[in-house]
Amino acid sequence: MAYLCFRMKTIVFLLGIVALFFLGALESSAQEGTLTTLTGRAIDEAGQPITGLTVVLVPVQDGSGAWFPIQVEGHGWPDDPMAFQAETDTEGRFIITDTIDGPVLLGLFPYYKPEAKILKVQIGDMFLYPGGDAVGGGTVFTLEPGEYIENVEITVRRFLQLRAKVLKMDGNPLANARRIKFKVRQLSLDGELDGSRSWTTETNAEGNFVQYIPCYADVPIFYFLSVTGQSGSARLDPIVVKPEDLMHEVVFTFEDPLLPDVPGNAPRRFHAGASARVGGGIDATGVWIVNPANGHAYKKIRFSGVKDAIAQAAKEDAYLVAINDEAEQNWLNQVFVAHRTLIGLSDVKEEGHWQWHSGEPVTYTNWARDEPQDTNSGDEDYVILFADQWMDIGPEDIRWRFINSVLLEKEERPVTE
Repeated sequence: MAYLCFRMKTIVFLLGIVALFFLGALESSAQEGTLTTLTGRAIDEAGQPITGLTVVLVPVQDGSGAWFPIQVEGHGWPDDPMAFQAETDTEGRFIITDTIDGPVLLGLFPYYKPEAKILKVQIGDMFLYPGGDAVGGGTVFTLEPGEYIENVEITVRRFLQLRAKVLKMDGNPLANARRIKFKVRQLSLDGELDGSRSWTTETNAEGNFVQYIPCYADVPIFYFLSVTGQSGSARLDPIVVKPEDLMHEVVFTFEDPLLPDVPGNAPRRFHAGASARVGGGIDATGVWIVNPANGHAYKKIRFSGVKDAIAQAAKEDAYLVAINDEAEQNWLNQVFVAHRTLIGLSDVKEEGHWQWHSGEPVTYTNWARDEPQDTNSGDEDYVILFADQWMDIGPEDIRWRFINSVLLEKEERPVTE
């Protein structure tokens, strides 16, 4: 009888273990099928909702201190890794629901060519900040099955969307080009930003492509753009883009055939950058730039003589620049490479009586040593910027032939180009 009771207890014990095993397996199976949910909204730095942004949760794995997307077995590395994703609606809201378990990167698609950058993520009272400018820049945290996280706020900065068309030398679209090299150089007016980026892209049947260009400066930026393909290359005059500008359209037209890659056939460099001789500045010919100190706009143009310069100024309701104080002079030195550039000061009407083309009184001068003075080269009735100072000069001076640029000025011209 005792033996029988012992056997019954053993059987009950074993059945209990089996039951616990199956319960655990069922619980685990149920847990694996439990949906994890993440809800929230995407806003810009001003707090406005962003529509049509693809928010993603990318499963990642630790790779010796760095997080890498988990590659799907049997597939090559895709442009966008495997991810759980949702698109923001008109209020910037999104919801992601799936069986998610483990570490994920909260980011944006396209993964390798994003349209924006995440600045911060707020989850309740916790703030997460992406590190650096890594590809797929986002923030990593761990989700558990069945977890429900709501009211996540993602603050992003949209990149400049450049819509470009590429034309061949005959004016027809460069259609379905598989490998086009697009390059951009960014220069800020204060000289703090000076960097270049390049991408390999392709055109569609109409010769168009779209590229998103990151920029993290809060000031107007010069953009110097170029494209290179198998049949030629093209570059544009510099444009100025303000921080709030989110889209710009350009047309590249191949002007020169692409020469063989041999010494002496190197492509022309960008006509921009700091000048070692003059000491800083951006050579942005043909672009109106607003001086925030006085609200006036300035532009450097080419000319073929004083009459031509005055005529070009009149067409744009402008005048040859009048420099009224040291601050204005320093700003011009910083923004423009104005070496050997004509300004609006002259004594052509009355010798020795200097007047601005605008009619403003002369309240400030910046003459170089021993200037102004006439020499044996004839009357020197006009003034140029020379090594950041002023020098008078005339058409009979041999150096006059090297003066081919002039600074224009006008009031209240917005930066739109």
